[in-house]
Amino acid sequence: MKCMVWMQFSTMLVLLSLYTAVCRITVPPPDGLEVVDLEHLGEVLIHWALPVSLQNLTDCSVRFQLQYFDTYEDRWATIRTIHLNYRAQFDLEKDVRVRVFTMLKGSCVDGSEVLSPGVEAVLKPPNKGSIDSRVENFSCVFYQRELMECSWGKGSDKSIHPDYHLYYWHRGMEQTLECPDYIHSNGLRTGCSFTWESLQEFTEFNICVNGSSVEGPVRPAYFSLQIQNHVKPAAIETMSLEAQPDGQFHLEWEPPEGRVPDVCLEYEVESGHMDVMEDQLQRNITMDTTLTYISMDQSRTNCFRVRSRMHEFCADTSFWSEWSQPSCLPVSEPVATETILLCILAVSVILLLILLLCLWKFREWLKMYGRKIATFYIPYGPKEDITIPPTGRKV
Repeated sequence: MKCMVWMQFSTMLVLLSLYTAVCRITVPPPDGLEVVDLEHLGEVLIHWALPVSLQNLTDCSVRFQLQYFDTYEDRWATIRTIHLNYRAQFDLEKDVRVRVFTMLKGSCVDGSEVLSPGVEAVLKPPNKGSIDSRVENFSCVFYQRELMECSWGKGSDKSIHPDYHLYYWHRGMEQTLECPDYIHSNGLRTGCSFTWESLQEFTEFNICVNGSSVEGPVRPAYFSLQIQNHVKPAAIETMSLEAQPDGQFHLEWEPPEGRVPDVCLEYEVESGHMDVMEDQLQRNITMDTTLTYISMDQSRTNCFRVRSRMHEFCADTSFWSEWSQPSCLPVSEPVATETILLCILAVSVILLLILLLCLWKFREWLKMYGRKIATFYIPYGPKEDITIPPTGRKV
């Protein structure tokens, strides 16, 4: 028992001595930490140098721990690397804050891994102009994966009348460019249109909207998006609806026009009545282009409409397309409608008038025919018997 206690005490002494030795080892932080705005409207370069005292180190490995505050996620992100630089995406309307540490591992630190004190750098936003001069309600829609339109509204500061400019950049470009085709409203620039050739998916698409005004500076606004998450498919144009013998409705449609792959589309089908389409009866989400419904209210005309969007397998988010034109299936009604009754009544009245007219004509014809008969028979009627009665004399 005493031997066991002595061994545990000896182990603790060894560990404590190693910990004390490691704590006495000081590792220098990186030199020359700098955050450089590359004028890519959000992408910045973070670079540093190896400490001079570690440049000829041979018995330990050196790497670095980079921490930066993710302004989009609102949290610190940590990267470990052997390189002396790193590129990251930031919201340039906020402070860019980074910290870098040196990490040593090997025999020079008794086989453990030791972290140096950190060195920190901050890149401040320019913040020129009042916050109320910044554009509002910025949004982008990628129509059919063919054309993207971004729009914005004037800031709440009504005292300035700015002339807005939009600049954009993505990794497929060598430098930042201005909007190729502005959208105007009431003489002001309120949007920008991008063709397919100027876009790139699955990468950060950085945008800055700033402006100039004689009344004062305009606060720049920065946005970063991935355009495949802003797709809006075209409306579905071709649909067919059939009533099956078992009383079910079979609906079929063709995928919308555009560059959106058919395998990336999902559809929403809504059913309702012709008079109240918004009175939704059923809603179905499907990736097929056909759907069969059970029998619905047979006393009313049933209508169906379809819209589509990018499935989550192909994009994180997406816009629903516009609804298709409703496709309706009339049903047989046991009682004639008001329109049919009015038509029957009108036809009946017309037929009755025609009958009365025919009877009147027939009556007139009879009168005329009877008059002709009377005229013919009176002058040449049967002759009277003019035989002289006997006088009583015998001949």
